[in-house]
Amino acid sequence: MATYASLLSLGHILDHFLQHPPRQIDVLDKAQIDSLLENLTFLRDFLEDFSLIRGDVIQALEEKIARSAYAAEDIIESRVVDLILGNAEAGSERSGIFSYFNIFLKKVTLPFVYSSSTLFYQDLQKVIEEIISLKEDVMKIKETEGIKIMEQPRKAATASSFVRGASDSKNTMVGFDEDLNQIMETLTGDESNLQILPIVGMGGIGKTTLAKNVFDNPLIVCHFDLQAWVTISQQYSVHEILLGLLKEIGGEEITQKNDDELGLCLHRSLFDRRYFIVMDDMWSIEVWDAMKRFLPDNNNGSRVLVTTRLSNVADNFFSCTPHQLHLLDEDQSWALFCDKVFGKESCCPPELEEVGKTIVRNCGGLPLAIVAISGLLAKSSRTVEYWEHVADDTHAALNKGGDGLCFGILSLSYKHLPVHLKPCFLYMAIFPEDFEIRVSRLVKLWVAEGILKPMSSRSLEQIAEDNLKDLIDRNLIQVHDYGSRNKIKTCTFHDLLRDLCLREAQKEKFFLVNGLDNQSKIIDNKRRLIMQRSSDEKLCRQQVFDARNFASCTRSLICWELESTSIKLPVCFRLLRVLNMDDFYSCEEILQLVNLRYIYFDASSNPNLLNPLESLSLLWNLQTIIIAGTLCGSVTPTNLPAEIWEMPQLRHLKMEQGDFYLPDPPSTNSKNGRRDIIVMKNLQTLCTIRNFRCTDEVVHRMPNLKKLGITYWRFPGGFGWDHYEVYNLSNLRNLESLIFGSYENVLRNLCFPQSLKKLTLENCRVPWEDLTVVGLLPHLEVLNLMDKAVKGREWNPVEGEFPELKSLKIFSTDLVEWTADSSHFPRLEKLILGYLEFLKEIPEGIGEIPTLRSILLVFCSDSVYSSAEKIQEEQLELGNYEFQVRINGADRKKYSVGLLAQSTWKKLLNFH
Repeated sequence: MATYASLLSLGHILDHFLQHPPRQIDVLDKAQIDSLLENLTFLRDFLEDFSLIRGDVIQALEEKIARSAYAAEDIIESRVVDLILGNAEAGSERSGIFSYFNIFLKKVTLPFVYSSSTLFYQDLQKVIEEIISLKEDVMKIKETEGIKIMEQPRKAATASSFVRGASDSKNTMVGFDEDLNQIMETLTGDESNLQILPIVGMGGIGKTTLAKNVFDNPLIVCHFDLQAWVTISQQYSVHEILLGLLKEIGGEEITQKNDDELGLCLHRSLFDRRYFIVMDDMWSIEVWDAMKRFLPDNNNGSRVLVTTRLSNVADNFFSCTPHQLHLLDEDQSWALFCDKVFGKESCCPPELEEVGKTIVRNCGGLPLAIVAISGLLAKSSRTVEYWEHVADDTHAALNKGGDGLCFGILSLSYKHLPVHLKPCFLYMAIFPEDFEIRVSRLVKLWVAEGILKPMSSRSLEQIAEDNLKDLIDRNLIQVHDYGSRNKIKTCTFHDLLRDLCLREAQKEKFFLVNGLDNQSKIIDNKRRLIMQRSSDEKLCRQQVFDARNFASCTRSLICWELESTSIKLPVCFRLLRVLNMDDFYSCEEILQLVNLRYIYFDASSNPNLLNPLESLSLLWNLQTIIIAGTLCGSVTPTNLPAEIWEMPQLRHLKMEQGDFYLPDPPSTNSKNGRRDIIVMKNLQTLCTIRNFRCTDEVVHRMPNLKKLGITYWRFPGGFGWDHYEVYNLSNLRNLESLIFGSYENVLRNLCFPQSLKKLTLENCRVPWEDLTVVGLLPHLEVLNLMDKAVKGREWNPVEGEFPELKSLKIFSTDLVEWTADSSHFPRLEKLILGYLEFLKEIPEGIGEIPTLRSILLVFCSDSVYSSAEKIQEEQLELGNYEFQVRINGADRKKYSVGLLAQSTWKKLLNFH
């Protein structure tokens, strides 16, 4: 929720002031910070405890809390911006460091630079007093209304609310035949002990429908002595669940009994009988923990079927493997649609088929949406004009059809979220429809937005990854692709859930998606502004003009696919924290965004945008810099300024195509006669650095670096420095991922950090025998040997090397003979070979590795393809049907094993 996010955001700001205040700026005193933090923590705890309570009193209070938190942010950050810009202007008169910035300052008006400190402290104190007053209001609510609401018993929707109908169930089972057969096989199998089978999937995917068809199946009815169905739901009562089950199975007469007495009655009724119970819509494992002692294991094949949206609940039964339901494909979706609209005996008229399939595609394979929209169309005019109207805005039609049943069911997942996950979930809707979201980028955005609840034992990035995993476990986010270390690389977001998020975000004023194709101009006081591409450039200009006039409090400006280079960034975004654009701004405009935490831009069309790097120290709060694209074909690295060593907040600095020169850190920085060296404890990513000088001082300054990209180029007269300093890399003790490029072999006698989990070597020309230094790394999981990284005709790895290696990629080498078996790569899962025209074959022993799942081949010799086919045949004979050999599209006609589309190969070959 937006209110909780506002408290987290303000808390992060105050923590930054305590840990790393802006240099030479005195904004807050310790007493003010302590007072704010104490009251924010109290309000945050209240929202966590009362997150499921909704009412006019609570809602009005939340709005007041959000307004006060935003006001405190605006007052504090406005003052910081004023002072930093004012000091920069004054300092530029004495030094040439900010000369470019000084020229710009003279062109604009900064009305708040010289504002009164007295007024600032008065305004801030007023907000503090408002927050204290809100705390008192909360205490009154907790003492009266809150306690009453929290103590209300939770009621269950029991079996009486479930209406079974076999005839209807057959109509709704389109696309689930295979799932039905698998579940029936498990339920009627030979296992005699009591088994619990969870069906798990997102809301509306058909879990209850499938369970209903299983429950009514004649084979199930005949197989079990007793059957019972109970719906749990979010608000449940164990007492009501027990009563419902007893009523279903016709148990002994019920009188006034407590839970234990009812449970004993149920146990007696089920004892020595083969029973089948469906527990539908379970939201918490605590329900099962309370119920399982009343369900006897009669050792006769009794079964419990559970449906849930939560994968972590399903995993906690420790019985059968959870049955995961997936979205319907296009054919299944169309079949379900036609069945519901036209019935079994009728077909879709030809004139409606094209628009009908468009409507179905808009449902994204979600059975609930397809059934809902089908019900609407089945009762409406069957004309092309009306169906095209529905196709133009299917989501709006879904929200109206069936009294909004579709979105009502989906919204239960949002309402059930813990309050600390709600801002993260809402934030997912900033991405366009059908967008493949890179997890690494999403994590950085969450951190920069300040919407993560901090934990003392974990970094913000780790907390973000935990939150994403939780959303995935709740089937609100889908994993799209895994990286080489089996970490989630990309994820996707169902369009209907995105639409739900947009509605909630608009209601809570969390962000505004300014589609640029609509006429929305309500931008005033929106903390986050999302702009999307428009084909109407005139409208695009108008929307940006509106932003110039109204969005003075905007903290995030995220633009997707805006292509008009004539549109400039509005100057009024002076408090901006997150800037995600391409080439819509100038160097001058960036220089005054001193509050930035995250910046992403494309340098392809405007290399001058890198000029702000010369004044990085102005951006005192900067956490992430991501530069996409190349500098108009330039291969000359960009010089990072010396001020880079004075940015303790910096977490990630990455140029996606190109590299930097990193200056040596200053040996001392005298302040008040004392040695003042800033240790960049937050720095985790640094890519890519040309001729990286890994001195003792550099190692000391970045102790928590996790990902490093470096390249080494020799100048005509040598490196110009002692390049043996590269051997100091082993002292980066927290480094997990290293990309190492060099045009000569500098790896001889090199010691890598023992912490490395992923290593990419490029152009190093290392003899195969020298890879021993890599093979002995105890935690290495991924090794990529790219573009002549190694040289030589033979590779004979030593037994005992690469003990944890899971992924091995070899591209563009002169390798001919390769000897290897399971003793060399005992845990290998994926082998990728590309452009190996001289390699005779894949070693037969590779096929004997028990963990191997796939071999991917790209433009290799015919003999390599043949050896891969032989390995696959052997695996099939051993019953390993999951093993795959895949080859690139260029050789499809020759070889037929596991072919991949070219688009898929592009993703597989993205080793960074």
